[in-house]
Amino acid sequence: MLSNQLILLLAGILLLVVGSYAAYLAVQLYRRRQHLESSKKELEKQLKDKEAEARQSVQIIARALVQKDLSETEAAMRISWLSQQILLSADEAQHFSVFQQLAVATAHIPILDDWAALGKAEKRRLNTEREGIEQSYRDFVQASAAELVSIRLA
Repeated sequence: MLSNQLILLLAGILLLVVGSYAAYLAVQLYRRRQHLESSKKELEKQLKDKEAEARQSVQIIARALVQKDLSETEAAMRISWLSQQILLSADEAQHFSVFQQLAVATAHIPILDDWAALGKAEKRRLNTEREGIEQSYRDFVQASAAELVSIRLA
C-alpha cells in the first residue's frame, strides 16, 4: 500500500513539475510573441517613415526640376533611386516610370569622380549626348514632375 501512495505522490510531483515547465514555456512563448509583434510594429513604423521621407525628397527634386534648378538626368537618377523605397500605386508608377527610363538611358554617362577624370572633349561629347537624350524625354519628364509636385503627402 505504501508503494502505491509513493507512486501516486511521485506521479503528482512529476505532473506538477511538467505542468510548471509547460506553464513556463507558455509564458516564454507569450513574451517572445509580444516582443516579435512589438518589433514588427517598430519596423513597419520605420519603413513608413522612410517611405514618407522618400516621398518628400521626390517632391523636392521634382519641384527643383520644374523650376529648372536641376537637369532631367540628375532628377531622373535621384527619383528613380528614391522610387525603390516607395510602395507605388499603379497611377504613381506611371509618373515614376519616365524617370526610371531616363535614368537607364543615361546610366552609361560617368558621374562624380569618374566625370572629373574625363577630358574636356569627352565631357562635351557626353553632355551633347545627354542633352539629346533629355530632349527626347523632356515633355514626359516635365509633366510627371509637375504631377509629382502636386501629389499630397500622407
